[in-house]
Amino acid sequence: MSPGELKKSEPYDIFKQLPLEIINKIVLHLDFNDVLNLKLVNKMWRCVYVNQNEIWARICEDLNIRIIDYSRCLYDRSRHDSDCIGYACVASEKLFGPLCDYWETFNHYIMIIKNIKKNDFPTIYIRRQCVEQSYCTDDYIVNINCELKEPVKIIILNGANKPTNKKILPIFNEFEELIKLRKYPLKVIGNKRYLVFEICSIIFVYSIWKTQFTKRFFKVIQKSVEYGLNKDDFNEEFLNNHCDTKIDLYDHKLAMVHPAISTLFLTDLSTGKTYKELEFSSRKCIVDSMKCSDYRLMIGITRRKKKGLKTEHLAIVYHMKGCTQNNSLKIPLLGPVTQFKVTSNCIGVENTGSATPFITKQNNSYLNVFWLECDTFSFDCTRKYIYYNVNQSIFQYDLFKSMLSKFEVVQKIAVDAISNLLPLTPINDRYLLVRSTYPNSYDIFDVKEHVCVRSIQLTAGYSLVHVGKLSIMFSNSEEFMVIAFS
Repeated sequence: MSPGELKKSEPYDIFKQLPLEIINKIVLHLDFNDVLNLKLVNKMWRCVYVNQNEIWARICEDLNIRIIDYSRCLYDRSRHDSDCIGYACVASEKLFGPLCDYWETFNHYIMIIKNIKKNDFPTIYIRRQCVEQSYCTDDYIVNINCELKEPVKIIILNGANKPTNKKILPIFNEFEELIKLRKYPLKVIGNKRYLVFEICSIIFVYSIWKTQFTKRFFKVIQKSVEYGLNKDDFNEEFLNNHCDTKIDLYDHKLAMVHPAISTLFLTDLSTGKTYKELEFSSRKCIVDSMKCSDYRLMIGITRRKKKGLKTEHLAIVYHMKGCTQNNSLKIPLLGPVTQFKVTSNCIGVENTGSATPFITKQNNSYLNVFWLECDTFSFDCTRKYIYYNVNQSIFQYDLFKSMLSKFEVVQKIAVDAISNLLPLTPINDRYLLVRSTYPNSYDIFDVKEHVCVRSIQLTAGYSLVHVGKLSIMFSNSEEFMVIAFS
């Protein structure tokens, strides 16, 4: 075109000639800040080109943001008040239309980051009456008292500045009979989809949809489907032989370890089928810790050596993606495993010994093991850094740079700031919860600006019971104290 014709012509948008799938592929090659700038170009970019789940799913994956972790925020959003302070983008949606699911999740994540940075979050106190045992998540609190006619009650947490709801959990008859005995340990574990009670390898499973808890099934792990239908099945001998189990839950996958037979069982809660058994030791052992992840199982054991009275401590990692039981890695340790911490490309094994092993992913298998001398550690939620503490100081270990030996990978980011009594616990990629050097106090530590953004001073008797994406909880004998970020 000549300059005169170019001035007279309408603005030409080449992207209007491209299929949306091609535009997605182009945008996926851009970094995070470029995507944020693109949505400011014009209404077409904001409403159509950038407003795609494929684009924001990649961003959420990089930041380890899962929709299910922020689902309560999304439910709140669907019934929000337009004057709600927490949702400043309501006006934007009225002008430009709704956001895709992953973009909306990302915005709620950003809202929580800002709330923590500004100290803009309340403290909620919930009475704890006649409770023998509790289990806490971001969304609900399970209170158990075996002496009551209705032994299990659920407190639904609806977020900051909103009233809580109380529900009585419907009980399986077999579950009620077992807890009334008060002889065998009751274990509770749950997430946003399932709530599981376990007694002596018998599991009682509830499905969760929003605030509804529905009975799904009960079964005895390692026994036939018919086992447990007769009252005589749960005799005293059986219960005593199965009371030392441990359980863990990841999405719909429940892992149970039975130390007496050195076997680990995997059950799909969506189908109720136990689909894998792994024998982890040929000799009798003590199970110190276990962890279930997306396609990995980790177990820490202590057992006597074949010769002599000395004991050995092992961490065993199973890689489950289409692999057999033989695809495992065993790491000898100087002390028992206290807990496993996991990202998609690294596993850390916290133990009472002087050194901590980290197993990194190479070529779809876990082969590279390196060690750090530290008291406790935590992964950055974006899976790029390890934060660990030595002598009350926090260090940052760069996992990416560690692959390139010419770079310095360790940086000290806080000095004399924390107590060594509590593991570093991530809230999200920006903040850690640490135990302060002051008595009965915790700090929320900003790993990017290297400062504490809030100190939490507790009275005597409170203990930490939960750290999640949406809240931190403490409790004593009389009440729960919930610090709600959303």
